[in-house]
Amino acid sequence: MSIKKKSIKSLADGISKFEDSKNIMKKSDFSDFKTFLKNYLNTPEPKQRKKLADEFKKRHLELYDFLQKNGDLISAETEISKTVNAVLCGDTANSDDKQLTNLFEIIEGGMKK
Repeated sequence: MSIKKKSIKSLADGISKFEDSKNIMKKSDFSDFKTFLKNYLNTPEPKQRKKLADEFKKRHLELYDFLQKNGDLISAETEISKTVNAVLCGDTANSDDKQLTNLFEIIEGGMKK
């Protein structure tokens, strides 16, 4: 391979890597740590790795803050989900809120008619 071809290939590879590194934030999956870590370890540029780490931390801290600030909401949603699952399974004895269970029994009874 001639020097000219090697230089062009090297330049094209460099441009490709640069373009990929610019889009790393858009392409990254922050849904779980395993996927994030794979993206992080495959990012050669230290500045881009730092951006990825900062974005992952930011997204998960936002979730943590939301959960901390909305404990009552989370508890209510959990209870509703538990009650709905119990009713769908025909097990109404597991609910702590008998009024809600009775409401589901009325609704379920009305649907069977």
